[in-house]
Amino acid sequence: MSVITNIVEKITREDYTLTDILRAQQAYHEKRRWSIHEVISERKLTSFSQRDRAALWHAARAELTTQPAGIRMAVQGVQLAQQIEDDNPLGAMVLQAAAAWSARYWLEEEAHHEVAYGLLLEMTGLPPIEHDELVEHRGFFPEDNYARVCMLQACVEMEACATYGQVAKTTSDPLVREIFSNIARDESQHRQYFVSFARGLLESGVYPVKDVLAMAYTWVRPGAGETHGSTRKQQSKRQGFVNWWERVNTDEESGLALADEQIRSSNLQATKERSLFAAVFEATGIKVNSISELERAYFKSLTQPDTNRLRYSINQGTSEQVCVAQ
Repeated sequence: MSVITNIVEKITREDYTLTDILRAQQAYHEKRRWSIHEVISERKLTSFSQRDRAALWHAARAELTTQPAGIRMAVQGVQLAQQIEDDNPLGAMVLQAAAAWSARYWLEEEAHHEVAYGLLLEMTGLPPIEHDELVEHRGFFPEDNYARVCMLQACVEMEACATYGQVAKTTSDPLVREIFSNIARDESQHRQYFVSFARGLLESGVYPVKDVLAMAYTWVRPGAGETHGSTRKQQSKRQGFVNWWERVNTDEESGLALADEQIRSSNLQATKERSLFAAVFEATGIKVNSISELERAYFKSLTQPDTNRLRYSINQGTSEQVCVAQ
């Protein structure tokens, strides 16, 4: 039991219905589910460090931003599916599957992470996140096309997975290690889901390849990419929403500053980039091994016909223009 990585193949070659896909999602969710209350039950922090405290302070706040993203993807996915149902029923099914997973499992698991880090944070003696700060992190991000958003969320999950995994590797506290390891594994399978949805949207002809490549390049482009977060010289003004990777505390006097090796070391950055290149290949079939190769692939996609949309039109046996969700 695992993530369905090729939704279009399951539908077109194995005759999966939407019900089949949703049941597979539920089965995998039940198989992987773990309880924060069981993990923490009557346990204490035994080897907690200042570095662990800083990591927890950031992780607890990072998880607050997932609720609005999950709500948006659930609602927008259903709306787009309804719009294209007549012209592209295959693409509509992919959107319904993505929306259902976002509403049922991604939101639930990210809420689980939010509570886990919050409880652990308070066990260190730090105060719970205050009401105003919590509400600030609930703002909705600007709307974008669904394939770009799927790739964006895949990138965010990769960023979190690598960062949380680094904490798990370096902490001396068994409880901190267990919780960060569990959540890193969750984020890894979230990344798999988002990449699979991006792939499905391309292969069903809903969006062109360039959209996924554009978001991937936006994430890692040198000096200005989203992965560089708070270290970028030029920061965009955000209104109504928070990007947690731009809110890294670097004030040494606060006692909550993340060390560079905890989030932006060269080794950690290389891990993030390798994960992104693998995701690009899984979603688009285009293999890149460096940022410069990704850049070339993106610019090339701007000048070439989109083969996925053409393939969908041929398979449908129609000369009608494939619906592209706006």
